[in-house]
Amino acid sequence: MSERIILHVDQNCFFASVGMIYHPEYRNVPMAVAGDAKARHGIILAKNQLASKAGIKTAEVIWQAKAKCPDLVLIPPEYEKYEFYSKKLKYMYTEYTDRVEPFGLDECWLDMTGILKDMDEARGFADEIRQRVKDEYKLTCSVGVSFNKCFAKLGSDYKKPDATTVIPEENFRDIVWPLPVSDLLFVGRSTVKNLSKINVNTIGDLANLDQEYIARFLGKNGLLLWEYANGIDESPVMEIKHRREIKSIGNSTTPPEDMTSKDDIRRVLLHLADTVAMRLRKHNLKCTVIQIHVRDRDLHVYEHQKVLFEATDIKKDIYEMAYELFDESYDWHCAVRSIGIRCAKVISADEGEQISIFTDLEKIEKEKRLSKAIDDVNRRFGKGTVKSLGEIRGRDEV
Repeated sequence: MSERIILHVDQNCFFASVGMIYHPEYRNVPMAVAGDAKARHGIILAKNQLASKAGIKTAEVIWQAKAKCPDLVLIPPEYEKYEFYSKKLKYMYTEYTDRVEPFGLDECWLDMTGILKDMDEARGFADEIRQRVKDEYKLTCSVGVSFNKCFAKLGSDYKKPDATTVIPEENFRDIVWPLPVSDLLFVGRSTVKNLSKINVNTIGDLANLDQEYIARFLGKNGLLLWEYANGIDESPVMEIKHRREIKSIGNSTTPPEDMTSKDDIRRVLLHLADTVAMRLRKHNLKCTVIQIHVRDRDLHVYEHQKVLFEATDIKKDIYEMAYELFDESYDWHCAVRSIGIRCAKVISADEGEQISIFTDLEKIEKEKRLSKAIDDVNRRFGKGTVKSLGEIRGRDEV
């Protein structure tokens, strides 16, 4: 079997770069895309190169960024524009292969196995991709080329901006093993902290651990990371038309002000239940488990869940269970900063299910027809056109 040739294309400072297409004046000043500080989503989402040189970091809060760079220009995110360019770029990649797997809006893997003959040709192809992105979209990207997805991704991060990095199988250890373990795919901050306790600081340190030891220390995830560190990754690049199986659907929010009463909680949960139920129906799914995620004013997190007696895609059912979970578990030791609902263990809405003798079928059918009518109105005239009284008044009026 011939060596796999996998590319990972990563757009440089994507949100900020798209912003500079529409506002060229920002190319000459430190600029960052940031959330709404008034709505308490005030973190840096992306920054241009001048902001990076000033020490601005992604995910730091706005006041910290401003302290480093008082002249920093902040612009709001514009997701429709990001999605527009993301689709255009993916379409361009499909001119070369149907194996194009997105990894977020600004990253994609391309499987060029059997299309390119070796890593040298792959390097030239990666340079061609980078040039096309610049010429056609006025963006820059970094491309990693390797024999698996994990190292292709690492390669695109290895040198930025606007660079190609090749990590071949024959000498990957020389390139990869000296790097910090945090550079490895799926190694987050908590994993880095845990690994540091056993003196694992580089990818090489991880690769040279005993396989059984790391499996005991970190479980299945540890074994997967050990395989990545040793260049073992047979995961395929999925076709562009591939759609991942939906296992859960959720939504959460951080209101502009802390929630300090049950009416506040009801109003927000009603809105969340509405959006989640609508998405379930859009995908022809029902859920069998309701979860809530609560973050209090002190940033402590609470999660609770319950199994439903019957699968549902109805707003009223989801709201009532979510509020019940909140009411029986939260003691109001302080105000609530954010809250979320997740519908898990989803099944097809067409799947047969056992009906209780206590089930009011006529009522269920009436709620289904009402939900469908509301979906149709909101789809035609905009999300939120039809709201329940409870969302407005903060009471149990679904």
